[in-house]
Amino acid sequence: MTETGKSEHAAVSRDLTGNSVHIIRIDPTGDKDMTPSPYLNDPKVYIDTDTFIDLVSKKTRCLICCEPLDSKVVNREHVLPKWILRKYDLYDKEVSLPHEYHGRRYGRHTIPCCKDCNSMLGRKLEQPVRRLMEGGHSKLLRHLDGDTQRLLFAWLSWIFLKFLIKDGAIPINPDHRVEAVMQDKNTDWATLHHIHCLARSPYTGAHIAPEVLGSIVILAIDDDRYREDFDFVTVHETQTIMIRLGDLAIIANLSDSGRSMDIMHRFVLPTRQERFTILQALEICADMSATTTRIKGKPVYSTRVEQATGRPSIHADLPVYEANPVDPGTRAAIFELVYREHLPHLKIAGSDMSALQAIKENRLTFLEHRMSRAAGEIEE
Repeated sequence: MTETGKSEHAAVSRDLTGNSVHIIRIDPTGDKDMTPSPYLNDPKVYIDTDTFIDLVSKKTRCLICCEPLDSKVVNREHVLPKWILRKYDLYDKEVSLPHEYHGRRYGRHTIPCCKDCNSMLGRKLEQPVRRLMEGGHSKLLRHLDGDTQRLLFAWLSWIFLKFLIKDGAIPINPDHRVEAVMQDKNTDWATLHHIHCLARSPYTGAHIAPEVLGSIVILAIDDDRYREDFDFVTVHETQTIMIRLGDLAIIANLSDSGRSMDIMHRFVLPTRQERFTILQALEICADMSATTTRIKGKPVYSTRVEQATGRPSIHADLPVYEANPVDPGTRAAIFELVYREHLPHLKIAGSDMSALQAIKENRLTFLEHRMSRAAGEIEE
């Protein structure tokens, strides 16, 4: 779908409700009659939502460069980076997936990617992130600036997208035509397309503007009750992700442009706590996911391209900030998903209530500053 004006060319991608979510804008040259820009759907700069759906549904092209896989040397791209699999001895451990099938091990959890893009991602994405992460919480905070956040969001977007595709969370119609695939009304293709644009930014060279970056919380973990040094959680429906490596946990929403952080600071995050347990980190992750569902109006994202140079950058136009009240059912469902691996082992001190029942009644909390609040505030 394309909209063309006299001052700019714009290829517009729309979700099923008609709201534009990620578009491409070509900076005007000042000419009254502009010829169609070569950048409107150039994979080296930008692909539209329809092309993204085609990539995901047919699985015959590289997700990064969009070239046919049968014309390239193909590698198996691990959904979780190999350096994480090695460091935390995950190759032979089973992946726990929302869709409840088991037996797949992290070492075999891969997607096809052309060798050129696999090498490029290793050089531009994985190696810089690894250098940051392997220093733990303190090193990441010391180096946390705008460039570091852009790097983290591109990296998290790529991991999130790979998991989403690999574990079957994106239902694909056997009829691979774009029109048929888009009939699935439960998949927010426009938002996933935006996350794909972020994930491809090391390839396209797109600069990610500050207003695009989503909500992010970085925690120091100190919890000797769990022998595992690795945790990974995604909430597909809200584009929320948490990854914990040793004493470092990163929790982020990839598509809210940071608009959840006001509620998170007011009602969730403690002001003085410096170190957190795993269960506390999971609570913050679940609340970030639930908070995202409260925000009215989606950001409108755009890839802007300089007509003369072809240099792309990703921006966001943000609607007026409004938030709905907490929906207890939605919040409980998200908490149940995030804590699903821990539920069999959780007990409520001084009560016969199960952890699952406490979740359903929105009474479960591991954050000490919440335990003394009134119930109405805890629900926030």
